[in-house]
Parts: sequence; structure tokens; C-alpha cells
Amino acid sequence: MRKTGLTLILFMSFLASTTPAQRDTAQEKSPATDRKSAAGKSPTSHSTPRFSPYHAGAWEQEIGYSQAVRAGNMLYISGTVGADGRGQPADLDSQMKRAYAAIEKTLAHYGTDFSHVVMERIYTTDIDQLIRSQETRKQFYGQQCPAATWVEVKRLYQPADKIEIEVQVALN
Repeated sequence: MRKTGLTLILFMSFLASTTPAQRDTAQEKSPATDRKSAAGKSPTSHSTPRFSPYHAGAWEQEIGYSQAVRAGNMLYISGTVGADGRGQPADLDSQMKRAYAAIEKTLAHYGTDFSHVVMERIYTTDIDQLIRSQETRKQFYGQQCPAATWVEVKRLYQPADKIEIEVQVALN
């Protein structure tokens, strides 16, 4: 069931980030339609992924994720927290600023900025404080805010984390 759900999410993401013409072109170029890839292997063979990961630190390898992955004209930036290993800063607003600053650094690596963010997901342990911190959020987005989902959760990766921000970016 978990694999099916992930497949559905990935498919929905593909549909949302492409036009019908792009989907038709992707299907025409798909190894599954040719029954063999360029290397002559069957479509179920393992091959080099069609995306480019970016790593911000060694901890990603320990945990098992990439800070960002570029796939075509889309950039997916992993959930980013603002507290350090000691849980500082302790308040949500300061953690939000640090998380956005880290996202901004990743965006700069790809030659883009917050104006290209099309979807944002925020996970927080305190939705009321997140609502009160909207002016901080707007400092990064200005007047052009992306589609967004905010979810209150019981806990994030580290107990001191109060906010985790993940974004999807449309690249030119």
C-alpha cells in the first residue's frame, strides 16, 4: 500500500508539473514504450537516474536524503529545519528565518530565487505560532506567495525543531 501511495504521489506531481504535450513527448521517449533503453537494457533494469541531487552536508548521507533534487525543469527541496544540533534558536520565528535562509542558499546554487517557488509545505509543532509568523514568511516571498500547505505535527526529526519547510521550484 505504501509503494502504491508513493507512486500515486509521484504520478500526480508529474501531472501537475507538465503540460499534456510534455507528457505525450515523455511517453514517446520513455524506455517502457520502446521496451529497451538507450543502453539496450529492459525498462525494469537499474540505470542512472534522470535527476541531479544536491547535498548541503554530510548528515544527509547519514540520514539518507538529498537537500535538493533537480528533475527536468523542476527542483524539489527537502524539508529544511532552522534549529541547529543544540536546538537553537528555540523560537519558531527564528527557526523559520534560518530555514528560509538555508533554502535561499540552495536556490542560489541553482541560479534561482523564491520568485520561482510554486509549492510550499510547512510542517510545524505549533500552527498558531506559524500563523503569527506570516510577516517573516512574506519577507522571503514578497507579494508573490506560492501554493502552500501547512500541517501541525506532534514532532519533527529532532525534538527541538518547531518548523520544517519543503518547496518545489519551477526552473526556466
